[in-house]
Amino acid sequence: MYVVDTKKLETAILYLQRMTEGNNPVNNMPEDDGSVIKNPNVVRCMEFIRSVLVELKQNDGYIGRRPLKNRDNTKEEFPLDCLVEFKYQEDKNITKFVEQLNGYIDTTKYKRVVYTSIRKWLMEQGYLEERIDENLGKRVTVASDKGKKIGIESRRIEKENGRIYIQNVYGKQAQELLVDNLGKIINND
Repeated sequence: MYVVDTKKLETAILYLQRMTEGNNPVNNMPEDDGSVIKNPNVVRCMEFIRSVLVELKQNDGYIGRRPLKNRDNTKEEFPLDCLVEFKYQEDKNITKFVEQLNGYIDTTKYKRVVYTSIRKWLMEQGYLEERIDENLGKRVTVASDKGKKIGIESRRIEKENGRIYIQNVYGKQAQELLVDNLGKIINND
């Protein structure tokens, strides 16, 4: 099995992110409007490649769901007792929140928390909902009224390249609710 150099993978993800934002990947300076980096087709391609690399990083080298016969069942479940270390730092999106939680564990020994299980639980509990965004012309996941009450804010983000998307940001109360319910979330209760 080939082991990916995580430093190189993180650098590749960072460079791709910079390019999707219309910047030079090395120095992060904005490129001229005529630059190939700002071409919408190139931007979409870079966004796709970046999403594949992010998934590769999150899934220990697998894209999509791992085949059952190849899953590493030797890892222990996420240790909930490590959550005593949790301290609210700032409002953040779900990816950054999950990175913070997984930062408390040795990921070679324990299974990671994944944002998809958190998102699923939030949907089931009525904190998030899907709806059609008329301006974007597509289905988006946003905070429900119940979610807004606990500090989930749905923000419309526009990148320099003109791409618009919805990002859900979790405040202190929302993060603490997730930490308090992480056992249920992990166990699909």
